[in-house]
Amino acid sequence: MDQVQQLGEMLKHYAQSEEHKKQQFEAQCSHWSVSINGLFERIEQWLQPLRDAGLVELAREPYLATSASFPAPVSPFASHKLVITLALRTVEFVPEAMGAKGQISLAVMGLTSDRYGSISVVCTPPAEDWLWRKERGVKDPEVHPLTADFLALQLQALIPRQHRE
Repeated sequence: MDQVQQLGEMLKHYAQSEEHKKQQFEAQCSHWSVSINGLFERIEQWLQPLRDAGLVELAREPYLATSASFPAPVSPFASHKLVITLALRTVEFVPEAMGAKGQISLAVMGLTSDRYGSISVVCTPPAEDWLWRKERGVKDPEVHPLTADFLALQLQALIPRQHRE
């Protein structure tokens, strides 16, 4: 085989590899979107009785997740953020651009993680379960399955103490 033929074979394999990566990425993006939508639907179901009673407000707002690799003009991560309002406080579930191996993360804004740290909700495919992750600096993060009861417990922290029984 001469060098030109070998170059052609190498380019063909490279193109096939790139096409496979593109298809895999598009499938992961689709899963990212479907998973976030499913999580928001679940949270809305959990809080529906409180919404019906006028105790909480829920809203989805368009949101484009971006990162250094995917700035706003080219980001494929168009979604929504979920906004929960209760006791004059707001909690937002804000999608982040998809991480390595399709990891899905949502920043949870409006709840504090003590003085330093962050709260997020994560799902790493092929797992379908969402985990509540509370990080405080160098310590290992606290991780809990995200359930209706666990979310309600976190939201209870927003209610001013003088109004709690």
